[in-house]
Amino acid sequence: MGLKLLFEGQAVKSEMVVLMLEKWDLHPQMEEVNSNLDTNDLSRDSRVVIPEEEYERAREILWSESEIERAGF
Repeated sequence: MGLKLLFEGQAVKSEMVVLMLEKWDLHPQMEEVNSNLDTNDLSRDSRVVIPEEEYERAREILWSESEIERAGF
């Protein structure tokens, strides 16, 4: 079972991605890009990885059009 990169950005955004995907019963993991950073700095670089078999579902949840967008609002 391998992991695929789903998101890269600020730690505060990565944490939100992880929380959202966990609500959908997925298993994302947040990783630090640099090892010697202040973990209290929410703007530090991080990434979210997810098991390969969950990648397509997670991608759809994060990046697809919402029902509101599809309805033209």
